[in-house]
Amino acid sequence: MTDHIVDNGVRLAGEVFVPGASQFLNGNIGSGLAHNLLAGAAGLGLVASGVAPIIGTVAILAVRLNSFSTAVTGRNFWDGGVEALVDRQRREPHEPASARSARSSGSTTATT
Repeated sequence: MTDHIVDNGVRLAGEVFVPGASQFLNGNIGSGLAHNLLAGAAGLGLVASGVAPIIGTVAILAVRLNSFSTAVTGRNFWDGGVEALVDRQRREPHEPASARSARSSGSTTATT
């Protein structure tokens, strides 16, 4: 158990310095290189050029999180987010569309 925590900590620390480090540490050289190049392209194309620095920064963070998530869980960061949304929709009770629209508009239907 402690080995996994240390390994994941090293992977996460590696991602701070080198995008794709988690993949490199797992031996996935191609995936690590792809993550590194994607983060570099976002950095040069969006942040350094001044076109969209905030979007570029978010893109770099997303690429790094995806690299870490894939290395640790074997699933993409995006797949986990979609799966969480689907699970949430399954747990929430479904109500008719008319009830949702009445609730969101603030109006109440008069019953006689």
